[in-house]
Amino acid sequence: MARPSKPILSRARIAHAALALIDEQGFDALTTRSLARRLGVEGPSLYNHISSRDDLLDEVHALIVEQHMPPHPLVGDWRPALTEFARCYRGAFARHPHVIAAIARRPIRTPASLRVYDDLFRFLGQHGYDSPAVLAVTAAIDILCLGSAIEVFEAGFDRSSTEYEDEYPYVACAVAEGELAKAASRGFELALEALLDRIALMRTSEPSRAKVNRAMDGIARNA
Repeated sequence: MARPSKPILSRARIAHAALALIDEQGFDALTTRSLARRLGVEGPSLYNHISSRDDLLDEVHALIVEQHMPPHPLVGDWRPALTEFARCYRGAFARHPHVIAAIARRPIRTPASLRVYDDLFRFLGQHGYDSPAVLAVTAAIDILCLGSAIEVFEAGFDRSSTEYEDEYPYVACAVAEGELAKAASRGFELALEALLDRIALMRTSEPSRAKVNRAMDGIARNA
């Protein structure tokens, strides 16, 4: 029998299938057997391309970043750039909330993700933030974006307003009049504005592209 002109499996195809499985059935549904069944292959054949569950999670993480995070470097004024970055970051993982908990507990190892962080660190450094501030700002953005992506605020209030009225009148009023479906997005924007206001106070020096360039030159010389 002639061999297929293209391999049946690849790392990318396996990652796409794994992400779709997690999106549809939750993270616990991701097993070698279920993934192989979805791809129409035997389980052991997956290990010709993916060495372990950790390796697969790295590939899924890279897939999300490559699909949804902007490929271009951060440029321009820091506030609008970080605003757009945070919205994009939240949106990328809000599409795949079941994968967040597994990824958030893991080291950052994929080149796609490391490139995003490297560019963000560069950008913050050029805008006058020292290394402690760069790390604190990045951690805050991570916490805000991933936390808001994993929580579906409106799901906490799954009854009609009239069902709350007798015992929880203020909950009933808020649910009835507060446009519950928009609360999570409004809450994210509110938190982001507050975070950016605080970030503005953390700048340790005037923006300096030259300073970052000198640091990079020093790294290159020592490499």
